Amino acid sequence: MKTHFLKTAGAVLSLCAVAACSQPKEQSTFTINGTVADEIKDTAYFVYLGDTAFNIDVKNTAPIDTIIVKDKKFSYTSNVKEPRLIWLQAIFENGEVCPAYVDFVLVPGEKADLKVCNGYYELDGTPFYHQWHTLDKKSTDLRNKFNAKADSLRALPDLSQEAINAFNMEVAAEVEKVKQYVKDHQNEEGTVFYATIAGITPINELVENMKPEMRNGRFKVLFDKQLERVEASQKAEQEAAANLEKTSEGAMFIDFSAEYEGKTQKLSDYVGKGKYVLVDFWASWCGPCRGEIPNLISVYNKYKGAKFEVLGVATWDEPDDTKAAIAEMQIPYPQIMNAQRAGSDAYGIRGIPEIILFAPDGKIVKRGLRGGDIEAEVKKCLRK
Repeated sequence: MKTHFLKTAGAVLSLCAVAACSQPKEQSTFTINGTVADEIKDTAYFVYLGDTAFNIDVKNTAPIDTIIVKDKKFSYTSNVKEPRLIWLQAIFENGEVCPAYVDFVLVPGEKADLKVCNGYYELDGTPFYHQWHTLDKKSTDLRNKFNAKADSLRALPDLSQEAINAFNMEVAAEVEKVKQYVKDHQNEEGTVFYATIAGITPINELVENMKPEMRNGRFKVLFDKQLERVEASQKAEQEAAANLEKTSEGAMFIDFSAEYEGKTQKLSDYVGKGKYVLVDFWASWCGPCRGEIPNLISVYNKYKGAKFEVLGVATWDEPDDTKAAIAEMQIPYPQIMNAQRAGSDAYGIRGIPEIILFAPDGKIVKRGLRGGDIEAEVKKCLRK
């Protein structure tokens, strides 16, 4: 898989069912064998196992095991009771963690062959993994084809809108072919899992038409977890949309609080206190967030005072990382630390940075400010 490299029968029958459920599942052996391309140095692969559908927090997940690579080859065998979600990530000889990873399903009784290339992975093997490989190759070939064509088009000195539209139509047509392939093979376990993990087809669409023996077979637990994840995501989207509407321009601010180092900070400590307040929901790891910070510092230095303030809200970020970024970028304005999801949930924020200007009485003046519009909006308000 090319990844980000480099889930009235009668009393007698009821008793039988209970007895069957109480018996432990038999373990079966899973094996993965692999090779590493010559241009890649020997590495050790940390194996991460997650309990939810590929929602693994690598930073806070301890490696379950280590696969040592020797002479460009590696092998790993594990006894497992049921399919698990697995995550492999390389550690180079110098201790550097490679940003590349490959995630897939560890299947008892099957063997996987993993080829680690320079920029991508190829996964193949016994039936499940070969089904995975077939769809992966279709997707990868299509992506490579259109990436190359897009590069060629961008190099043209007189690229027309007609050519862009034709390219987009061609891409859409080929993507539909891949989706149709998934529909035609939706009772192949490897095809289904690749399709859902790669975002080709939502799991709930596949489950609706799945044969009962597959839906309730060895992957039932993972199917259920994937469905739970989809439902949770849909619920979060609905809640975000509702909160976005509640906090549209002209609405009164909604308060939230965050705990850090034994202290509680609230948005209301700053907003609704008689000043215009420019609030930046940001994170240290977010490139676009960092890109806007010089604009915010400039506005802060120009207009700070009795009528204007800038406030940062550390969102979806580790406090130590936030503090390091504040020091590195020399951010002078105050921060609500460790807000995590408190602010983003309250304001229906699904992507950052989100920069909001609040009026002195706490009403929302403008959302989604970026670049030069930040100072322009502040300047306009302060002239009133």
